[in-house]
Amino acid sequence: MKIETFEEQGVFCFKIDGRLDAVTAEAAEKQIMDQVRGGQGPFLFDIAGMEYISSAGLRVLLATAKEIKRNEGRFALCAPNTNVRNIFEISGFASFFPISDTLEDGLKQLSG
Repeated sequence: MKIETFEEQGVFCFKIDGRLDAVTAEAAEKQIMDQVRGGQGPFLFDIAGMEYISSAGLRVLLATAKEIKRNEGRFALCAPNTNVRNIFEISGFASFFPISDTLEDGLKQLSG
């Protein structure tokens, strides 16, 4: 798993590639939470390159979302592939996370 960060149109973005699972969840949570607690935002999670997400990965995103909301911030996910989108839908997380089809749509949603 690899996480790159960048800022675009006033939105702080996390580009997550690879697998977010039990093996990578702890490191991912630390890297993401360090940025989220830094107070920058809104936050967009570009998951176009995410191959798989396990329950441990979902927990990381849920904890992150709760931290962002606690600070009255905004966030969204964007560009999941079909398999990852299905995991969000089956788990019920699709109703909790705002999900855009593309990076551009995610940026529009959060920069407005």
